[in-house]
Amino acid sequence: MSNSGKYQTQNRRAIIDVGSNSVKLLIAEVNDGVVESLAHEGEQTRLGRGVFETGKLEQEAIKQTAFVAGQFAEKARRFGAVEVKAVATSAAREARNGMDLIEAFRDINLSLTIIEGEKEAELVLRGVRSYPDFHSVPLTIVDVGGGSTELLIAEGGDVRAQSSFPIGTVRLLEQLPVSDLPTAPERTKIIDYLDNFFKEHLDLKIANIPLPKTLVGAGGTPVFLSCIFKEVEYLPAEELEVLSFTLDEVQSLNDRLWMMNLEQRRNLTGLPANRADVILFGIAIFEVIMVRCGANELRPTLRGVRHGALLG
Repeated sequence: MSNSGKYQTQNRRAIIDVGSNSVKLLIAEVNDGVVESLAHEGEQTRLGRGVFETGKLEQEAIKQTAFVAGQFAEKARRFGAVEVKAVATSAAREARNGMDLIEAFRDINLSLTIIEGEKEAELVLRGVRSYPDFHSVPLTIVDVGGGSTELLIAEGGDVRAQSSFPIGTVRLLEQLPVSDLPTAPERTKIIDYLDNFFKEHLDLKIANIPLPKTLVGAGGTPVFLSCIFKEVEYLPAEELEVLSFTLDEVQSLNDRLWMMNLEQRRNLTGLPANRADVILFGIAIFEVIMVRCGANELRPTLRGVRHGALLG
């Protein structure tokens, strides 16, 4: 990693994505609609902790999130980025004190934009489309975050359906907490809740739209599921983005995770320990949406909001 700006190029840019669960950095070269990732990383700050119940961001979470973002911005500048953007999603846009977060970023000389759900969905589509395999084919894209889930159905340049749902891993963890070793009734309650929610809010949106049998999964959940499947701690993008998993495989892994206690999940190869609680909700969301959309295959991608924002 460079320690000075002498390696700057006009096309080297960075984006900091402030989510409900974690802060993520992407540094990339951007040329003619192509995003070449140079470095990416993330750190969990749980900005959304409590916000979906109280309507307010906790001051300690704001402080920690701004601190991590400041470190990421410095890293991007040392890497030669000529521009560093920052965007925030679900937790920040729903909080009554979202301006406190914006002010905290101003204090570290970063301008933060809080984006609406529909804009987030647009950026996800733009980002996923930057992968050659997904550039022009019909797509169903699902991006599960800590506070919201974005769904897009696109054919060529035509967006057939686009929605941002107030369903996410941190939000569900707060609304429907489970035991250290989840019980069958707890799992049934969550699956029923998700199934009823998407029956009400998704089915009408996808009625009369021919859906691809492959669902593209963005966000942390598909990445960690891939690592768990492969029993590795990390998968480079070129290996991860060619993977695919059947609905049966997703359901089998879901069964396996729900039969583990929290400590077993924390020690699972491929799953960061601080994701051991929210992973149950992430995979449950994907399973329910795959079933409701009639998808029989899941393709993971690292591309989403960050890639889309760099192309914007």
